[in-house]
Amino acid sequence: MIKLVLLDIDGTLTKNRNTEALDPDAIAAVQDITDKYVVGLVTGNALIVTQALSLYIGLPKGSPLIAENGCIVDYRGEIHELCEDLNLREVALRLMKLIPGLRPTYQFNYRKFDITLWAPKEPRELVEVVKEELKRMNLDSKVRVSHSGYALHLQPINSSKAVAVKYLCNIMNIPCNEVVYIGDSDTDIEVMDVVGYGVAVSNATDELRKRAKLVLDKPSGKGVADFLRNYLPRL
Repeated sequence: MIKLVLLDIDGTLTKNRNTEALDPDAIAAVQDITDKYVVGLVTGNALIVTQALSLYIGLPKGSPLIAENGCIVDYRGEIHELCEDLNLREVALRLMKLIPGLRPTYQFNYRKFDITLWAPKEPRELVEVVKEELKRMNLDSKVRVSHSGYALHLQPINSSKAVAVKYLCNIMNIPCNEVVYIGDSDTDIEVMDVVGYGVAVSNATDELRKRAKLVLDKPSGKGVADFLRNYLPRL
């Protein structure tokens, strides 16, 4: 029996993976199930952005939220910080002086653990360049570098959405095998092994689709809406 539905945001609740615009059909479907299931958000966004999205999506007050790719959990108004504070904002400022074109995202000043940057470089190339610079700073064993498809992320090496989902299940006293998780990107891969029902939208990354229990027929928000209306009631 499913007790908790967790949703990624970018690429999952949005119209597609190339826009931040939320899919109205997905939001309507989410609102329709909040009286039957506990629904939460799991995202790489800053906590303040996640809290605002929860409010405007229409989730009940106190709904579970995971922000900064697993570094922060907000449940029933209590904030739980799961990551070591490595002062990565200062590290990011140093990197911006070393790598041409690297610049802060609009959430830069509101993030504590998982710091995000934008750059014109191809994502894989950018990740490798940043890793080399971190090695020179003797931080390569402490900092994870990744690219979500939207921005470059610098975060403590042991942090992840999966760690936060397990933590959330524990404080909510819900077995993780009674949790549904829907995502679209590589940052969601490890969660597939934690929850009972890991779901990928049809336009998810190749690796996530391989690891998901179910791959939907529709992309992003349309896939979420279809799942919540037609699959979830049967679980």
